[in-house]
Amino acid sequence: MAFSNYMNFSSRMPFLLAAALPLAAGFVVLSFADVGKSIWLMQLLLICTAFLLAVTGQFLDRWIHGFTPANGIALLTLAGIAAPLLTQSSVPHRWVPFGPLNLYIAPLLLPSFFAACSVYFQKRGKSTAIAFMAVVSASMLLAIQPDASQVLALLAGAAALFMRYRTDLLRSTITLIVIALITVWAFTRPDPLVPVPYVEGVFALALGHSLLAGFAVIVCALSLIAGLYIHSRRGADWLVAVAAYYATLFVCSAAGLTPAPLIGYGAGSLLGFGVMAAVSRWFEPEAE
Repeated sequence: MAFSNYMNFSSRMPFLLAAALPLAAGFVVLSFADVGKSIWLMQLLLICTAFLLAVTGQFLDRWIHGFTPANGIALLTLAGIAAPLLTQSSVPHRWVPFGPLNLYIAPLLLPSFFAACSVYFQKRGKSTAIAFMAVVSASMLLAIQPDASQVLALLAGAAALFMRYRTDLLRSTITLIVIALITVWAFTRPDPLVPVPYVEGVFALALGHSLLAGFAVIVCALSLIAGLYIHSRRGADWLVAVAAYYATLFVCSAAGLTPAPLIGYGAGSLLGFGVMAAVSRWFEPEAE
């Protein structure tokens, strides 16, 4: 049993390795921003929680796999993205209060959402229609919030997922066209949020400190994308979608539109990465 748990956890090591440099870059960015102790402590707590989530997932691998977690994660994602729309907060509706935190729901759930959709595409047949509808529904809910960067990142991730699983060309094309139109609509909607330097403005903050610091932070961001893509080539095919999703968010973050995954301060992307690592083996073909 101990050896089995070790082997399961070793399968999650690529996630931890891919996250190492971005997390280190996040600490550097926080030092540039000269934030208070509470921000430092919260960031450390969130990283530890994400790690614990990844570790916890290994104990469930034996019992959870296939359609059951896929259905649950797909439904949870749609419900989670819709939840901020039901709050009394002002526009944009992107967060759900959770104790001392305001959880940014999209980056918390979407990485695992791609994994769940991969199960439907592996099964083919009518199951693919569920995935197509789920992706379109998620993009529409994000546009209503509005969160244009997340809609664009979902579009990129969906395109990568469709190509990797060689889904039906006609259905895939129609789905991507619909999401693209939703993305255009989302970008036309006003977004009153002002970028925070150590959240949405990490690249500008690092480049403002020095050219070398900015280059280092960019390299750390690229290492996350490269790490996930390499791991996708070794069996976890759906990770190519997550790599495309994160890459798009990094580009949007460079424009000050959205938090930089794992580098910018915030609970959503950190906990979302931990959840993704935790559930990663539940969707592998050999787990069936």
